[in-house]
Amino acid sequence: MKPDWTHHAKAAPFKRNDRMLEVLPIGILAFPGTGINANLADKAKMMGIPVWRFGEGGA
Repeated sequence: MKPDWTHHAKAAPFKRNDRMLEVLPIGILAFPGTGINANLADKAKMMGIPVWRFGEGGA
């Protein structure tokens, strides 16, 4: 899913995260990146969607 920059401006990537979570994925793979990635993982976790985090100093 692409962010809709025209309609949401700077909020576009966060709105995109919300749209992705609306389909209720069975899990989220979270890799290091920006706060946008962290936002997706945090929202998924709050919704009870399993989140697997990679590359944050763990094995």
